[in-house]
Amino acid sequence: MPKPTPSEPKTPDPSPTPKILQFKVWLIGLSPVIWRRVQVPDSLTLRQLHGVIQVVMGWEGIHLFQFVLRARRFGSMELAARSPDVALSELRLRQGTRFRYEYDLNGALSH
Repeated sequence: MPKPTPSEPKTPDPSPTPKILQFKVWLIGLSPVIWRRVQVPDSLTLRQLHGVIQVVMGWEGIHLFQFVLRARRFGSMELAARSPDVALSELRLRQGTRFRYEYDLNGALSH
């Protein structure tokens, strides 16, 4: 009778490759239109996406910000918004989903 051989330890599956999401970011109300296209992994948080937008638009990241998605606000704590530390994958975005990124909201607090 053959002797049973110990089974080899299973190697954990490598973490799945994150999905790449593509966003078109444009400034509303300007002519000519100013826009950028960015591609980011879905593991990025909204806070990190804020940082990406700051870089691609050439801004300094010194103002209040918020994302508005399905009547929920995520952003600067001073705006009483939800934490932007939520991964894009958790937002269940579909192709064509639109949401608003608002930046330089310092004036919003004084009104």
